[in-house]
Amino acid sequence: MNKKWGDDAFFIGWSPKIDLGLARFLATCAAGLLGFVFLASFGLSAFMRDPAVVLFSTLPGASSVQTPEPWMDSPTLRGVVTMNPYPVVHVAPDADHPAGRSLLLSGDGKRGVDVPASLNPIEFEGARLLRGTIEMLVVDTPPKILSAAPSTSAPTPIALGRWRVVGEICDGKCYAGAMRPGSGLAHRACANLCLIGDVPAVFVAATPAAGAEFFLLADADGLKPNDALRAFTGQPVEIEGNIERLGAIHIFKVDRVRGL
Repeated sequence: MNKKWGDDAFFIGWSPKIDLGLARFLATCAAGLLGFVFLASFGLSAFMRDPAVVLFSTLPGASSVQTPEPWMDSPTLRGVVTMNPYPVVHVAPDADHPAGRSLLLSGDGKRGVDVPASLNPIEFEGARLLRGTIEMLVVDTPPKILSAAPSTSAPTPIALGRWRVVGEICDGKCYAGAMRPGSGLAHRACANLCLIGDVPAVFVAATPAAGAEFFLLADADGLKPNDALRAFTGQPVEIEGNIERLGAIHIFKVDRVRGL
């Protein structure tokens, strides 16, 4: 035997020191574990849904004064309103939005908004909510009707076929950023109160359908869904019906809902 003391690590119960080789091994394991946790956290966050970039960003001149964002280069927002299934304001294309914009409309609190059905442009002041492609304007009422302005045509619906999609039914105001979380069972009671108050109902698809991930919900005739829809909020569901695009928004005309 040519081995000498120190060639093999051994344990000394009363010594406060740790063997150098074991210390290096433990340090490597700890660094690797921290690196794995960091990479796993980054990977998971990269694939999570947008949690609503903006909570409330207020248009200049609105009652709830906050610092406007750079895109808000005008004190007002002008557009044509379509009424079914819920009021939506369609804004003309500009340099930042070459395809135009379609914003859901809501009033203060847990209530919808009552706007005149008019093809003349309407001028709004309010607070903007944004999550993914869902954009909502929480408006002060009554809005200003620009009756002297040139008449503007409402967008024409474009049929995109019949679909069966899995996802979740939410209220458009809270999901767009007015509350967090704005989805799931924890938010179900709040969502139903919003829907009772005529806040627009939206469907968040698990996977995109017809090129969209978020949909304004309607019944089979394109009108506001009936009250039975509230039994399915905050939980995974499968819906079936026809999808159409109206301006820059997609509408899901549902004729069948099934809980999963």
